Amino acid sequence: MSGEERSGDEGGHRGATVPAGRVLAVILVGFVLAALVNADSLVEQAERKPFGWPRDVSLAVWEPVQDLSELTRINVVRDAVDSALGRGDGDADEDFEFPPPDVEVASPSSTTTTPSGDPDGEAPATTTTTAPPEPELRTPTAEEPLRVWVGGDSMSQVFGQSLVAMTDATGVMESTLDYRISTGLTRPDYFNWPAHLDAEMERLDPEAVVIMFGANDAQGMEVDGQVYERLSPPWQEEYRRRVAGTMDLLRSEGRVVYWVGQPIMRDPGFSDRMAQLNEIFRSEAELRPWVRFVDSYDLFANDGGAYEAFLPGVDGTVQDLRQGDGIHLSRAGGDLLARTVLDVVEADADLD
Repeated sequence: MSGEERSGDEGGHRGATVPAGRVLAVILVGFVLAALVNADSLVEQAERKPFGWPRDVSLAVWEPVQDLSELTRINVVRDAVDSALGRGDGDADEDFEFPPPDVEVASPSSTTTTPSGDPDGEAPATTTTTAPPEPELRTPTAEEPLRVWVGGDSMSQVFGQSLVAMTDATGVMESTLDYRISTGLTRPDYFNWPAHLDAEMERLDPEAVVIMFGANDAQGMEVDGQVYERLSPPWQEEYRRRVAGTMDLLRSEGRVVYWVGQPIMRDPGFSDRMAQLNEIFRSEAELRPWVRFVDSYDLFANDGGAYEAFLPGVDGTVQDLRQGDGIHLSRAGGDLLARTVLDVVEADADLD
């Protein structure tokens, strides 16, 4: 082969090289198309962030992209793919709102006096409001096991797995576990628990409901376009309303709800916030005969009432009951809480 031929061959290879600018342009176009196709998802992720300037910035960036995606109809590509893959929003209706508390059942037994208006001074009339009767769990059998539903936020994961294993081991209980990480009652825009619970209670009709919320709830809450600062008076009023409404939503004849409180946390500030939420859970449960509040705060505290990871477990030996984040439970911690809750359930069902 001649030198000229070799030179021409090498020159041909050099001519086939794609300029760096063109590569960058292709990458940029691909990024823009991906953003347009996924615009709805990007806006949804931004909306789920905690209220504050990072969320505002994300929405300022992605909402115009979403508008362009809808204008050009590019978003239908993502919708078609989701539909083909069977992806959807599940059974939780985004428009399903927190049910208002049932005032009559939420009010404790009380006696009120109504003036008779009788000029002769007769005794005024009195009216007594009686709380509904406390439900009783039936004693289950192997042929008719007790239907148990366990769920809530991420704190329910390990604990729920332990409880399901323990209930199944009884031979007279059948449990369903349904936990959702990073969820709670303050952000139904992220995951709508009332809608999900309404659907699941209808579908499964459990006789015992074990539920745990709070670890993700001490954050800002949006109500009618206004953001309430966490644990501020209006925030607490609204959160209490949501807790009460959820407890009332779970009510059904013959069903008992076991509302598990949050444990003490390693961070003092976070732990204090959980204690405040626990007090809301406790006080609202006390107004409802079908709800039992199961306190886990002191269960994971040492004798001095402080956070301690290494404490006696189910078998009495000292074990590490917490995960490294100082929030979630280890398997040993999950077993301890599950055993505590199961003791209450078994006592109610006359199995102890």
